[in-house]
Amino acid sequence: MKARVYPPVILAGSILLAFAHYGWAQTKSSVKIDVFKTVKPGQWVQVEGVPQKETTVMAKKIKILTGDFQNDDWEVFGTVRALQKQDKGFEILLLKIRSDNNTAFETASPTKSFKGLDDVKPGMLVEVEGTYLKDGTFLADEIQDETEGKADEAGTVTFVGKAEKVDPGKRTVTVMGVEFQITANTQAKSAIK
Repeated sequence: MKARVYPPVILAGSILLAFAHYGWAQTKSSVKIDVFKTVKPGQWVQVEGVPQKETTVMAKKIKILTGDFQNDDWEVFGTVRALQKQDKGFEILLLKIRSDNNTAFETASPTKSFKGLDDVKPGMLVEVEGTYLKDGTFLADEIQDETEGKADEAGTVTFVGKAEKVDPGKRTVTVMGVEFQITANTQAKSAIK
């Protein structure tokens, strides 16, 4: 069977290619990208991966985000590693997460109490929304216990924020001080709106 070759389709300023030979076509919501030609410092990205023994994360997925982002639109999902009660916070990987009197604590579990920092325990899965500060800490607006709801995602992290550094030589993208290792298996896409 001879493969069909489709001409590129221009969609919102990006090229969308369909390859019938592989039975694959991109959706209208995203386009595959070359990370090191496309991602620039300051761009908003969503990166998901598996933490390694070192301080890096093996990236499974990276997506360039578009839209009108605010300073408090940063997000982190992962396992609570260490508590820092004297600083009103905890760590996910090596990222220090702080709470204050305005931080909301939520859980989807009808049987668990999650009303404050005293309810945060090492090993919990949490999703945190807030602001990444210039001092390298994350100030939480909201902390949600996801231990039951996203148990199948244990062992992974997801960061949403600005790319700080893109290093083609090391094949890494740094977000909130964490290096995400980009490999040939990393799914890389750009959102189109």
